[in-house]
Amino acid sequence: MLFLVLAALLRASTAELPHETWNCRNQIEVWCAADSCAAAPPDEFTPMDIYANADGGFSVCAYTGCWRSEAKPSRASGRVLWAADGVAFSTMPDGGMEADVTLLIVERDGVGFVRVGGLATPLLCARTGPDLESAAKDQK
Repeated sequence: MLFLVLAALLRASTAELPHETWNCRNQIEVWCAADSCAAAPPDEFTPMDIYANADGGFSVCAYTGCWRSEAKPSRASGRVLWAADGVAFSTMPDGGMEADVTLLIVERDGVGFVRVGGLATPLLCARTGPDLESAAKDQK
């Protein structure tokens, strides 16, 4: 009987834990190629809105759509890394803007980095609410 009570308590406590979700934004835009990187002029700056959660879902939104995918996050020394290859752009799902996505967040500082397509941009990140799906839908 005690075992059943403990099992019920453990199940209830983990069900109530919110999913860890991050929202990141850039203040500058950096483009990199194999031979150089350059910051875009302030008047040509493209804001990005990025969501990622500990369950693996992420969206990297810029321009008129988002790269959305799932990737098992890796954790090491207070850093979280999501990586996925060949991610389709939401407004061109049949191709044309597929990209490999790398997202890194340093949890303690709330600083991150995203590499998608030619973008290689630093980010400021904050933990947000529990639902990645509704957060990403609300912003687009």
